[in-house]
Amino acid sequence: MKKSPLFIYSTRIGAYYHLTPFNQQTLNLETALISAGDFFHMENTLKKLESQPNMSFRKYINQEKKTLYMSSIDNYKMKCVERSSNYDGVKITQLGGNKFIKNQQYNNLARLINPDILVSLTEQSEIQTGYNSIKRSAQKSAKFLKESLNELKDTQICIFGAIQGGLDIDQKIIAAETQRFAADYQNFKGLTLYGFNQEDSWREKDMAISAIQTVFHEYNLQYVLAGHGEILSILWGISWGIKGFEIEEPFRFAQNHKALLLPKLEAKKTELQCLSGDRINFYELEGKKIRFVNFAVTSDSKENVPIDPECSCVVCRKHTKLYISHLVECKEMNSQVLLTIHNIHQYVQLQQKLEEMHNQQQLNQWIRWVLQQL
Repeated sequence: MKKSPLFIYSTRIGAYYHLTPFNQQTLNLETALISAGDFFHMENTLKKLESQPNMSFRKYINQEKKTLYMSSIDNYKMKCVERSSNYDGVKITQLGGNKFIKNQQYNNLARLINPDILVSLTEQSEIQTGYNSIKRSAQKSAKFLKESLNELKDTQICIFGAIQGGLDIDQKIIAAETQRFAADYQNFKGLTLYGFNQEDSWREKDMAISAIQTVFHEYNLQYVLAGHGEILSILWGISWGIKGFEIEEPFRFAQNHKALLLPKLEAKKTELQCLSGDRINFYELEGKKIRFVNFAVTSDSKENVPIDPECSCVVCRKHTKLYISHLVECKEMNSQVLLTIHNIHQYVQLQQKLEEMHNQQQLNQWIRWVLQQL
């Protein structure tokens, strides 16, 4: 990965594309998550791109200089990848409903898109299903991974396996063990971990990720944490050595008329020196919450002041809570755009600070200091 941590901003709910190229550039958006289901229904467009060698997919979607991350999982509000009795594919949710997609089609689309990172096609096992069914789904996902590793070995695409199974320890171990073979492939770079965005205890999340890393402890793999990209999940994941994070929360917050309010990021050296550099313990996260302004219900959102007086984003410099409240009440799309810009700016500031603390080898001390403020 080019950065540590790497924030992979999602395009799956459309808000990413509400930002102008200028806004994307000023916000330093260097990544984009491409949901495969968004493009399988564009058969005529895809054929046109294939017939025009001068028109790349990146150029077509105006993301030429971005790090592209491609996944088959495109929505966490519904079951977007369903099981199928057919052994060589799954059902993927897209605009036209559920459509059966073969792994060969998924790999062909990957060749056309040419992402920097491809998460292999995966079959999600049923909730509360039996051992044999869990194992079958894990073996099917491993089969897809092996096919992608072999079929795309002549490309520069970095391929990641997909670990499903919620926070069930047994399911996580089965999924990890069936994909352990991939560590011998040169184009296999790591694993994308699903199921950790569920509202379970931090202790359960600790146990689940520990089980996965135990299976692959001999290998130097990179991990991406799938999900909404909540700030607490990022801080927790970094402490566990996770390098990449799918980021959807800034857009989701904007859709719900919410503005993120980060805690203070600048700590004094003396404040960090007295804190442990060990991994963050699960009990240090319990009860912690990130603050936000809810323009839909909060009365103080109509004050004639910036969202955050200490924020340097263009929204806080040029607009007020009162103005954004007016846009929300009038159901103006600009309210979502402005809140998206502010929320992403908050994430960019967080990412930059995490990089700085990583370089100073004070990452866990700094995370502890932030958690103590919440």
